[in-house]
Amino acid sequence: MKKLLVLSAIILSVASGSVLADNHSFSVGYAQSKIQDFKNIRGVNLQYRYEWNSPVSIMGSFSWMKGDGNQEYHSYGDSIKNQVDAKYYSLLTGPVWRINDYMSLYAAGGVAHVKADGKTAWTNVDGYFARENISKKSTSFAYAAGVMINPTSNITINAGYEGTRAKLGDNYSINGFNIGVGYRF
Repeated sequence: MKKLLVLSAIILSVASGSVLADNHSFSVGYAQSKIQDFKNIRGVNLQYRYEWNSPVSIMGSFSWMKGDGNQEYHSYGDSIKNQVDAKYYSLLTGPVWRINDYMSLYAAGGVAHVKADGKTAWTNVDGYFARENISKKSTSFAYAAGVMINPTSNITINAGYEGTRAKLGDNYSINGFNIGVGYRF
């Protein structure tokens, strides 16, 4: 009888532990943003979510994107060529609200770092040639919002919006999206 009670207690504790177990989700996905007066930058988004026995949980997000662009134009007979490389990094965290077993909504805030390196070449009508290298950096507040979907108990799909404003001489808005697939364990 004692052995049966001990065995029952062990089975119940293991079974109830799995019901109350914490869940972790990790996803990898595609990220794309548009920098104002520039073109799209593309990269990767990583998200981690920690859930406990509550409808509210917490998530973290890291995005890395890059892009380059060339511009050539003529002004009063002068020729100007610009080439720019842009890199974007963000680290965000925030709450997640589980609506039901399949869907959750999140909001996040954090920091974004943008670095833009450029080269300008200028040739005037008389043949004078000048070249200049430019490098600007900006660290600013970033924000995000999105949805996480669990089509099965161990698969997660996320889609979201991310935005910031970078001060690179002038203020430039950066707005984009990310979409990813991950594993929930």
